[in-house]
Amino acid sequence: MVLILSERDVASLLSMTEGVTLVEQAFREYSRGQVILPPRLSQDLPGTAGAFRVVSAALPAMGVFGLKTLTGYPGRRAPNETYFVLLLFEMETGALRAILSANYLTGIRTGAATGVAVKYLARQDANIHGVLGAGAQAKYQIEAVASVRPIELVKIFAPNYQKASAFADSIKTELRINAHAVRHPQDAVSGSSIVTAITTAREPVVLGKWLDDGTHITSAGANGRAKMELDPACFSRSRVVTDCQSLAMEEAGDLRAALQNGDITPQLLYAELGDVINGTKNGRIDDRELTLFKSMGLGFQDIAVAAFLVARAVETGTGTMVDLEGTALASVAPYSMR
Repeated sequence: MVLILSERDVASLLSMTEGVTLVEQAFREYSRGQVILPPRLSQDLPGTAGAFRVVSAALPAMGVFGLKTLTGYPGRRAPNETYFVLLLFEMETGALRAILSANYLTGIRTGAATGVAVKYLARQDANIHGVLGAGAQAKYQIEAVASVRPIELVKIFAPNYQKASAFADSIKTELRINAHAVRHPQDAVSGSSIVTAITTAREPVVLGKWLDDGTHITSAGANGRAKMELDPACFSRSRVVTDCQSLAMEEAGDLRAALQNGDITPQLLYAELGDVINGTKNGRIDDRELTLFKSMGLGFQDIAVAAFLVARAVETGTGTMVDLEGTALASVAPYSMR
């Protein structure tokens, strides 16, 4: 029997605060060598199918392994369609235990990674959050940051000011945090003690010269070679922490450009986040230091969250059990591929 969890099921079982705790523990285990992290698959597809990506991980301590697929172009995904799916397997037997719709899960784990970085790298009194981006992932970033720091104001920039303004209104309503839109990216960055870039930009939207002393910045959108959010000065001015150093150097477009152009050297990449969590590397040194977290998104984050969700679903009787090996299958009307 296999447990099926829909988007509604997943959202009913998991809060952001729990997500931050789960992702923090997953980073801790990864840093200790207790996680198996295979290379991820990224492939652009012809036509309008967009990207096809597979991330995976095994967490022996939790007794699970699995993989997540995500497809389609960000911003072009149609409503009421499934683009994120996670398969969770049992470590002991290799049997499939659950299939989860993973859109909300991805938002939580991506935001949670930022929240963990802010917890360990941002100033304790950081209370103004500048956000570059107003897409589907931005809400999770704001919610995660607000779960670990006393945020009093969120400043939001997006190329479409009306979209940014509407998004700011939704943040005020849903998260009860004061928020407003700004018309220039510098307005979101300057004067903010925490800055988050969560965009699909192909050119830098954050310039290092805009960053005030003591700022913490997270770049969570530029996780592909063609994507760029930060200029070289953001890296050269900061204590740089990654989720996975080798992956960031290989696939983060803005970091790759800064390295290849000689603007920075690999030695500037101070630590991985798990090292900071475990105390093998220091986090922030003082309140004037700039810190930077480069988030690529790693499969062990997804699998750790999925394992929690499945355990809670079993406890609460949430979801649907199906017999994929059953011989008596209900007939299904022909489905026309669009």
